[in-house]
Amino acid sequence: MLRKLQAKTADVLYKIANAVMALARYCLWPRSRPAQAKSVCLYRIANLGDTICALPAMHAVRMAYPDAKLTLVTSPGKRGMPGARELLAGASWLDDLVVYYSDEIASLRQRLALVKRLRERRFDVWMELPNDLATLPVLLRNMLLARLSGARWGYGWRLSTVRWGARAQSESKVFPNEVDRLLGVVESSGVRAQPARFPLPLNGEHASGVDSLLHDSVPGAPLLVAIAPGAKRSTNRWPVERFTEVAQALSRQGFFVLLLGGDGDKQACERIAGETAGRALNLAGQLSVLESCEVLRRCAFLVCNDSGAQHMAAAVSTPCIAVFSVRDMPGKWRPYGQQHVVLQKDVPCHTCYLEECPHDNLCVRLVRVSDVLRATELLGFRSQRPGARMNPQITQISQIQKPGR
Repeated sequence: MLRKLQAKTADVLYKIANAVMALARYCLWPRSRPAQAKSVCLYRIANLGDTICALPAMHAVRMAYPDAKLTLVTSPGKRGMPGARELLAGASWLDDLVVYYSDEIASLRQRLALVKRLRERRFDVWMELPNDLATLPVLLRNMLLARLSGARWGYGWRLSTVRWGARAQSESKVFPNEVDRLLGVVESSGVRAQPARFPLPLNGEHASGVDSLLHDSVPGAPLLVAIAPGAKRSTNRWPVERFTEVAQALSRQGFFVLLLGGDGDKQACERIAGETAGRALNLAGQLSVLESCEVLRRCAFLVCNDSGAQHMAAAVSTPCIAVFSVRDMPGKWRPYGQQHVVLQKDVPCHTCYLEECPHDNLCVRLVRVSDVLRATELLGFRSQRPGARMNPQITQISQIQKPGR
């Protein structure tokens, strides 16, 4: 009874907060969305995975304004975090990229300098692609930024997460995938809905570089699979020794394992490669973001945590077997598409939003190696078949055990 009351109260909070923002937006920009624009701003605060999830919405806005100068204003947060700069450099559909970091807006003077930079671009349209966890004060602040930047019309401020009563919400509500949520934001502005597309700027240079790398490092022409053991949050990390067991099992089946990640994942990937009897290659920290996408494009499937790697694979249509914790609202961050397997075990302390787990990542550790290997069979990869393909009958699979909520 209490959980139902909490869920209903959360629904009321969503409605009140979004009504407040809709009223504020209407007061600032009462006219309807302009059909034509010379300069359009996309505003998306995001690191790598969040940026990939926003690409279909960005593409829809580009299609709505094919002749406009399209600028993406974005921040991955702290310096060193990958984001739009690493992903979209050279994208033909994007005209300008404004990237700033948290230390560049620490003072009022720096914030005013950012506003000045944006005013110089004379935006006719400002389309906010709001962060999933953005709070009401943050969204109103972003709305003010758009107004101070001189945007002639703005849209997109919408609250999507209320942490109060999170467990009650997760047990009673259905949440859209992040890709669909952002497409819904732009569609509600009057932008025509588009089938989801991920316009990554992959080109012949990326292909030839990966060709050379694989030719020199991978013997023969085996079926390739990728493993990405890293994740931004410790609460999302499956134990490295279990990734090692998966790599060993796949190598015995005739696969060659490519290990992907950033600089911080080198040690874990090296450990996996060293224990996989010459049938694995550690590429962590050696590839650009787009080269990693090109590698994933050539793989039969990816085994990973809930991390940016799953979204990279989904963007190039490579199936994922993703190990998920239950720290977040269900369904929001799954890899996009119908060809993936999500492995997730429920626990009583679900939907905690914790950055560090006091229970030694119990929900993640409940996922077994055998679960992952069974998932490869569900995708249609059973053994040493060199021509193995994904089972076309498989739709998106979610293996979730709920021990008595």
